[in-house]
Amino acid sequence: MAIEKPQSLKDNELQVDMVEQVYQIDPVEERQVLRKLDRVILPLMALVYFMQHLDKQSINYASVFGLQDDTHLKGQQFSWAVSLFYFGQLVSEYPAAYLMSRLPITRFVGVTIVLWGLVEMSLAASHSFQSLGAIRFLLGFFEGAVSPSFIIITSNWYRHNEHPVRVATWVSMHGMASIFGALIMYGIGSTDTHLASWRALFLICGGLTIFVGVIFIFVMPQDTRTAWFLNERERAVATQRLALDRATRDKTDFNMDQFKEALLSPRTWLFFFMAMFITFPTPIVKFSSLVIKGFGYSNFQTMLVGLPAGAIQIATVWSSAMMPFIAKNKRCFTGCAIVLVPLTGSLVLLLLPAKYKWGIVVSTWLASCTSGPLSVVVQLMASNIKGNTKKSVVSSLFFIGYCIGCICGPQLWQSQDAPRYYKGCATSITSFGLLILSFIFMYFNLKRVNEKRDREAIERGRLPDEQVGIDEDSDLTDKQDRGFRFTT
Repeated sequence: MAIEKPQSLKDNELQVDMVEQVYQIDPVEERQVLRKLDRVILPLMALVYFMQHLDKQSINYASVFGLQDDTHLKGQQFSWAVSLFYFGQLVSEYPAAYLMSRLPITRFVGVTIVLWGLVEMSLAASHSFQSLGAIRFLLGFFEGAVSPSFIIITSNWYRHNEHPVRVATWVSMHGMASIFGALIMYGIGSTDTHLASWRALFLICGGLTIFVGVIFIFVMPQDTRTAWFLNERERAVATQRLALDRATRDKTDFNMDQFKEALLSPRTWLFFFMAMFITFPTPIVKFSSLVIKGFGYSNFQTMLVGLPAGAIQIATVWSSAMMPFIAKNKRCFTGCAIVLVPLTGSLVLLLLPAKYKWGIVVSTWLASCTSGPLSVVVQLMASNIKGNTKKSVVSSLFFIGYCIGCICGPQLWQSQDAPRYYKGCATSITSFGLLILSFIFMYFNLKRVNEKRDREAIERGRLPDEQVGIDEDSDLTDKQDRGFRFTT
């Protein structure tokens, strides 16, 4: 049941006419719908994210089993091979932002998954730095749309208070990929085949990615109104609960006003810099195997010794999801706490004497835990950005910052600094410190805006009502919808 209530809002020079509605949703029905969403939407997203990070990390494992020798890499060429992936991703973000707002997002993403699987398999044919670098660039180009689209897809299906657990579910696949990737490489490396182990790894990962992409295309519904696994009443509940949460639906038009609003918003650029601060330290993920091997471990020992890193990644991601239930509306402070884990690891890796080999190993486990901070920032973006085009633009700019950090970071991890990589560790420590400051600034900025909107609501005599939402087809941004409150 919905009761329309017209309201006219004015924000500076912007006049917005909107229709609010009162929704009455049975909590039992909503829980049933949520369980169905979690059985279909969440596993599909987790599976794709697992394959993405398995493909990303495959070059880390391949480096231990002869990739550098077989492709005749010298000097900084391995670092450039790592960085070229992110050059491709960087180039893809602008067309991805446009296409995500113009095309059905799930179909668009499904096609890119199949294409990146084909490119991943092509890595097995690399014989030189030129061929390896070109294919890595294309791999990044086709993977570029996945992460920004997942922020949008999460907000298109789930309410704000549901975001932490759902985001953590697919982001934690980073840790799962670390564990299973090492085990797959260990198994392949232990098998006597005519094909080099690292080439076999790329073929297997690419083939699995194509299979997952085909499943995503045919199984993932476009939105709540086309969900094949819900009946008509459940589709209505799934749609209305998002309207009640003042969320916006996926649309196929590019709104230039929202594009400009996104570019002019200070929070957009704060998210951009937070992405850079997260990814400047991420080369430890790609170089961790070389760090461990550099302290005297064999190829197979390196694969096994690195396994706990994935488990710690998973633990930090799920900690970031659970802490908001303990400290309500304190996601930014959760982020500060989670950042302390990789910050501690980077400090230990930089300062611990080399004779403590196991201490060095543990420090690489901790220093590589960047998925936890990423999960918190993604939660904040999914919960606080409204408007179809604005979400696409902000998400893409975030991942442009992500790519810049990933491009620049590996260049500070130079072969002559092995196995300690002092410049890389110092950069990581600085970046994590700046990330903590960014979370603090974000918290007070969002809190100030919420307090201002509360005062405006009191002046208009409009007290908060949990049953009042926006029209189901609304495409208001977080700036235009004055009844919207930011999650801090």
